Amino acid sequence: MLNNPNFLAFIVAAVWGLAPIFEKISLKELDPIFVLVVRFVIITCMILPFFLTSTNFNQLSTLSFKNLMLIVIPGILAVIGIYLYFNALVGSSASKIVPLTATYPLFTCFYGYLFLKEEITIEKVIGTILIIVGVFVLNYSDYIKS
Repeated sequence: MLNNPNFLAFIVAAVWGLAPIFEKISLKELDPIFVLVVRFVIITCMILPFFLTSTNFNQLSTLSFKNLMLIVIPGILAVIGIYLYFNALVGSSASKIVPLTATYPLFTCFYGYLFLKEEITIEKVIGTILIIVGVFVLNYSDYIKS
């Protein structure tokens, strides 16, 4: 089963679905920037031994500036996104913030069309509409205030 991409994706969804619970709890007592720094320091310490002992370590000598930027820019965007996400979690419930942030495929679809010339299909349009409707349903009470 571990070689089945759909099964692996389902496990990833389950793991990523659990993470916001711990994030929300930690943010009740700790500052978002502190949580972010501690998280990345620990992750770096965990992954560095695997990198240093792998054959991928040799790729450092062939890393071009272009490829470095293609790695660094998404990393910077991820840090900004996680920082803003943590701040959103501080101000609202995880069950509202997580689905809202999970609308990123809408943006990916648009950016894919804009930068990668990817085709916009009827399936993507229908999926986009369903995402928008789903977010509205989850946050309906925020839109309709008496």
